[in-house]
Amino acid sequence: MSSPDVATGRLLWQVTTLWRAAVDRAVGPLGLTHAQYSLLDSLYGLNRQGRQPSQRELDDYAGLDPVFVSKLAKALSAAGLIARTDHADDPRAFQLSLTEHGQAVVQQAIGIVHALQAELTAPIGGPHSARNRELVATLTTLLGAAPGTAEGSTTMVQPSTAPPPLTGQAVAEAQGALAALMAAVLDGSGISPTEYVTMRAVALRGPWDGPDALAAFLADQPQLNLSATAAARLVDGLREHGLITTDQTVALTAAGANTHARLTAKLAPVTADLYTGFDDDDLATAQRVLAALTKRAQELRRRTQG
Repeated sequence: MSSPDVATGRLLWQVTTLWRAAVDRAVGPLGLTHAQYSLLDSLYGLNRQGRQPSQRELDDYAGLDPVFVSKLAKALSAAGLIARTDHADDPRAFQLSLTEHGQAVVQQAIGIVHALQAELTAPIGGPHSARNRELVATLTTLLGAAPGTAEGSTTMVQPSTAPPPLTGQAVAEAQGALAALMAAVLDGSGISPTEYVTMRAVALRGPWDGPDALAAFLADQPQLNLSATAAARLVDGLREHGLITTDQTVALTAAGANTHARLTAKLAPVTADLYTGFDDDDLATAQRVLAALTKRAQELRRRTQG
């Protein structure tokens, strides 16, 4: 075994190689490679900030070589995962965004890779452990001081420009993992996660003064990402399946109440396992931070659109 003074590079290379291979295997069933996932994940994070980056902006954000990004973007565009539109300010450039299919695929992939990260970091206490935070800080420092560039990249991450401990990407990964978990638990029930959330809103916040009021509430929930048309269609679908009433006052039908109770009982132990081990103060802090981020994001979105 190499002595510690010469083993660093070899061990980093081995861990990186194993990680890439693991991600390739995990996201392969979605039709992705590790490199394609990395680019989609970066684009997902930027799109969720309300940005449609040019290819150059995506290069810089992802830390990848422009030629490599160009090849990846063309392949992902051909697969229907990203859309390339003319740039408003630069006729020589394209703006990039995820298609609806691309969003669905990357959200699944994020959940899968999040689970892999938990498995990878389990020997040091998991992704939320102090040892993992120390490892991230160490790797960030090494990346900023490396003699050259990150793999395939001409952009170095300098310590002074390192992202904050909680980033949009981290929030997106958590959301993707939670969405994938709920989808897995509800799989086979005939009810989608969004339909379950709607039934829960009817059960806990209803009765509603008409389907339009319920649809407006759903369209106003940022986590659902529903347009007014999609929200109305969702409500109509639940009414057609006899899960909510067709009267002017909207409530769960007997069948809807039974379905909601059954699925809630199925989700309850999973939710309990999900939050086990977290300190109550940490959870309260996380709730305050996420609430503040949501409010700021909504304000910035209104300012951008206005």
